Amino acid sequence: MLASLSLNNVALIKKQTISFDKGFNCLLGQSGAGKSLIISALNFSLGAKADKNLIRSGENSLRVDAVFESVGKDVNDFLQDLEIDVEDELIITRTLNAEGKSSVKINGFPATAKTLKDLSLLLVDFCGQHDSVGLLNVNNHLLLLDKFAGAEVDSLKKEVEINFERLKSVEQKISSLGGNEAERERTKDILQFQINEIESADLKMGEDVELKEKLDFMSASVDIYDKISAVLSKLDGMGTSVCPQLFECKNELNSISNFQDIEQCRQRLEDAYYDMKDVSEVLETIRDKAEYDPKEMERIDARLDLIKGLQRKYGTTVEAVLNHFEKAKAQLDELENSEFLLEKFLKEKTAVQKDLDDSCQKLSDKRKEKAIVLEKGLMKQLDDLQMKGTFFKVEFEKVPYSKKGFDAVKFMFSANKGQDIKDLHKTASGGELSRLLLAFKNVMLEKESVQTVVFDEIDAGISGETAGKLAEKLYNISEFVQIICITHTAVVAGKANNFLFVEKKLTDETTTSTVRQLDDDEIVQEIARLIDGGKDVSSTAIEHAKKLLA
Repeated sequence: MLASLSLNNVALIKKQTISFDKGFNCLLGQSGAGKSLIISALNFSLGAKADKNLIRSGENSLRVDAVFESVGKDVNDFLQDLEIDVEDELIITRTLNAEGKSSVKINGFPATAKTLKDLSLLLVDFCGQHDSVGLLNVNNHLLLLDKFAGAEVDSLKKEVEINFERLKSVEQKISSLGGNEAERERTKDILQFQINEIESADLKMGEDVELKEKLDFMSASVDIYDKISAVLSKLDGMGTSVCPQLFECKNELNSISNFQDIEQCRQRLEDAYYDMKDVSEVLETIRDKAEYDPKEMERIDARLDLIKGLQRKYGTTVEAVLNHFEKAKAQLDELENSEFLLEKFLKEKTAVQKDLDDSCQKLSDKRKEKAIVLEKGLMKQLDDLQMKGTFFKVEFEKVPYSKKGFDAVKFMFSANKGQDIKDLHKTASGGELSRLLLAFKNVMLEKESVQTVVFDEIDAGISGETAGKLAEKLYNISEFVQIICITHTAVVAGKANNFLFVEKKLTDETTTSTVRQLDDDEIVQEIARLIDGGKDVSSTAIEHAKKLLA
């Protein structure tokens, strides 16, 4: 549950920590005092869109810290997947600066807005005047029914999903065989042509690189021969050539090599002589290979053209072409046995289809069974909320298979006895939708995973006996989960066990909102003010307030 909410520089609130209790927490205060601001701050802390207008005037940033205690298993499992430890408290911190940049920390660990949004779904459920529009979206109806149905339907849905994936898998196997017989024969002809074309080329790994180097060498052979010949002449020819002169220099030093460093110089001249002789021999070998052969060049060029043609068709490298060759052989071999495999897969598909039909039917039957319970429960709740004669129906339609089965669900509604039942979004008014949402919350009590539910003026437009019944429903919910409720209705406020008063104070320089917990006398005064509707309250209103609280 939400233990506290700390606000820093949030609109009219400079700095405030608000504590919440278990059960029914009621936010009281005049319109415009800042009650909805507290809900907005909580919403922001749980991943709502960051709005720079929330930053207090004159400040550069805001910060909201939401502290939760006794979080459930779902939250703990979620955080363990993120490697975030939760001991006694879960602390969510979110900041926003004037440039619109937001940051999130969960128990001190940085987190993304997406992670925070996912976590928030396990912590708090927001139910305002406009949240009942979710009931109007027919895409939510199956989700709501399945949530109400609980574990039994969840188990059957998993069975359907497994069978649906099995069916997709066997259909892909059948498709991989090339469709019908004529299509398979065409595919076999194409594969055989590709295999023959690559096989006849007799490719070798790295052959294209080797041939390219050889062609480049032959293309430059004349230039290579002339240049190497010139170098050899200078190294080992007659006259002023390097190697003979090095040899003569080395010999001149032989007779005086015993003096000082002369032997070292003589040895270096000898090493240089043999190095130059080795270079000469290598260059002679290269020169001897540098023969210009037009026919060989033509053969290499044609071979490279063949390889490039194969690479354009089957891959950018010789390795890719050879890989395609192996795959084509494997696919052709599979197609050669396609009649046997097709018969096998078709039998498998028939068996899997039956399994899917059976599991979808079981799921549909269980949904219809639970739908009757939901219908009765909702109509009982709506009857309690002074909507007597209301008729609610879950309508089923069979649709193509999916992971969710073959059911499409639509909520049908009639607010008055004798009135035709119609789609919920076509017939329910705003006040009826608010009560319907509250009825849903009551029938879903045991299915809720969240521990905190926020009701933002859900009693708007409701009065008299209906307001009393609505208050009872809210109190009933507070027996199971923590409620935070903004209300202007005395009978609703009378059901609370923790009262927080929001007030706005004006000075010469600024406007500030503050939140404080009311003592017993103040609680009576504020509920009496809701009854009288004025600044001064009558003794009658005070007595009435005491009765409501009693």
